[in-house]
Amino acid sequence: MAYSTVSAPASSGILARVGGFAAAALRAWKLRREYRLTVDALRSMSDRELDDIGLTRCAIPGAAREHVYGK
Repeated sequence: MAYSTVSAPASSGILARVGGFAAAALRAWKLRREYRLTVDALRSMSDRELDDIGLTRCAIPGAAREHVYGK
């Protein structure tokens, strides 16, 4: 019986995984930053300004989450 072994370079798979992880981490960081900036901007508004756009203070985190991450 004859056996044949074909091996691919392991580094390409590892590098691709590390690159994918880094890209996903960067995207998550950017989304989280946008969320924080949105919450900060809304919290800096007066109650009157929030009322004009149809929000209450307790609805700020949910509105920011929906804006950044979608429904």
